[in-house]
Amino acid sequence: MKAGRLVGRPAFGEGAGQARWSATSAASLREWLIADDSLRGRVRLVAGAPGEGALGSGMDALAVALGNGGAFTVFATVAVTWLKRRSGRMAVKIVRADGSVVEISSDLVRPQTAQELRETAERLARELGAAQEGTESA
Repeated sequence: MKAGRLVGRPAFGEGAGQARWSATSAASLREWLIADDSLRGRVRLVAGAPGEGALGSGMDALAVALGNGGAFTVFATVAVTWLKRRSGRMAVKIVRADGSVVEISSDLVRPQTAQELRETAERLARELGAAQEGTESA
């Protein structure tokens, strides 16, 4: 089972800065993820390295170990729902085990209907599952 990283970042453009990815955001998403029994024990907070010349830690990330299709679906559903409920503009970048990146933003999910949210979560789960299958066969 390979772990991917989930990294949030503030979105750019009008209204950017209203929501910032921080230790608080990472902890909040972690709490949402581990509230589901199938993800409990698979999520850990990882402190990022500070940028050159910066004090303190860098951007926090979550490491999430997903080993099967069901976990991908649960993860994607929770991540999309959490992002929809965030205030301000935010994007979440998912760095898959193979190094490729998938990004979803609050601008995308906030105006979506319940059906569109389900479709977004299903598409995200398929993308994450496809990357996992590619790394296991390599």
